Amino acid sequence: MWPMFEFSIMRTILNKIFLLLILPMSVLSQENDFQTWTSVSASKKIIKKTNLIVKQGARFRENSTMYSKLFTDIKIKRKYNKHFSFAAGYRHSTDWNKKQDLENKNRFYLDVYYKDKYYKRYLLGVRTRWQTQGNMFGYSTTFRQKFVFAYNIKKTKLEPSVGLEYFLPFESMLVEKLRYTFGFSHPITKDLDFVLAYRIQQEFNTNNPETLFIFDGKVSYNF
Repeated sequence: MWPMFEFSIMRTILNKIFLLLILPMSVLSQENDFQTWTSVSASKKIIKKTNLIVKQGARFRENSTMYSKLFTDIKIKRKYNKHFSFAAGYRHSTDWNKKQDLENKNRFYLDVYYKDKYYKRYLLGVRTRWQTQGNMFGYSTTFRQKFVFAYNIKKTKLEPSVGLEYFLPFESMLVEKLRYTFGFSHPITKDLDFVLAYRIQQEFNTNNPETLFIFDGKVSYNF
């Protein structure tokens, strides 16, 4: 069952990437923006198979000239076996809109992770997330699922990857966003990793849908 499911996931990712390369001209009529997303995270083992992970991030909009979001994310992640892990987390964010009006938000989420390795160099990862986000004016719940296919280049520590994530709000049960990601990771030291990625995010089923072209940089440290 799992091999057929995993093959289906990989085929879906490749199909989405192909469609992305031949995006119809209608996309050009959407609102577009180039953004820069950055984050630094640290992970510390607290008990056997369980880590505390803290992440601090900043995002910039309007061709990366203005703040879009600042956030602090805290989660506890536990490894169940070599394939499955689970996590529970909280994120506080400060968001700015185009008028630079400020809004604070809370996010509570639960994650289920699945990963598998093939022929020592191919890696498939799936993250399934249930999140509730909002503030005193109201909260909304969204189902998210991310698929990542990575490959370790022989005789190097370089690992390129492609990914696809969709967002499904519970209120409408219609896909709200799709994210396509092309990136690579490389360890700087034994405990320090660096990830660089290019991401395209498309909005759907909304007035004035926006397409974002995102440069994403991440540094993570494991204590």
